[in-house]
Amino acid sequence: MAAFLRLLDEAARRVPERWFLLPVAVQNTTGPVTRYRERVYCYELYHQIRVLSEGPWGAAAGAPAYVLSGEIDKAGLNAVIDGGQHKPDLVWHKPGDWRHNAVVVEVKTAAPLRPAPLRKDIDTLSVFLQAERGYECGALLIYGETERDALRGRVLRAADRVGLSDAVRRRTQLLWHPKAGDRIKNLGTLTR
Repeated sequence: MAAFLRLLDEAARRVPERWFLLPVAVQNTTGPVTRYRERVYCYELYHQIRVLSEGPWGAAAGAPAYVLSGEIDKAGLNAVIDGGQHKPDLVWHKPGDWRHNAVVVEVKTAAPLRPAPLRKDIDTLSVFLQAERGYECGALLIYGETERDALRGRVLRAADRVGLSDAVRRRTQLLWHPKAGDRIKNLGTLTR
């Protein structure tokens, strides 16, 4: 987990501003405004991880045996989720070998950090961290500017509402990427 978190941190630091805070056209405005767009950020983060996976950062985290996959539809697959209702943003794993599922990652934008989607992502992490699915740990990565203590409080309240077990809370890291070019800040596990 530690080596993958270092890889994730370096990849996040390399996400350019234009993919972190996307310029968008809005009717009746004189120019573009910027918005956080989770999919855009995730796609660029995925790209940066894949590029880094081919060098020393990836080797330290287990590449090429371990690879990055995004939003895999695991419906009906062995030891995975019935109905495919949980599709994590990123997984670091050995495809085709459920005994080597290392890290599952969910990404959310800080603004707005809505309770229902946040609970859905925490629930996805919980499902993938159940013993029979083989994932060692999870990471909830929140990106965008916000107040640190308020962010942690909102995430912990959402985790309480989901009813996470103590084991899942201890194996899930809360990560915060405040601004493009910044390093990720590890805000600890989801334990109280």
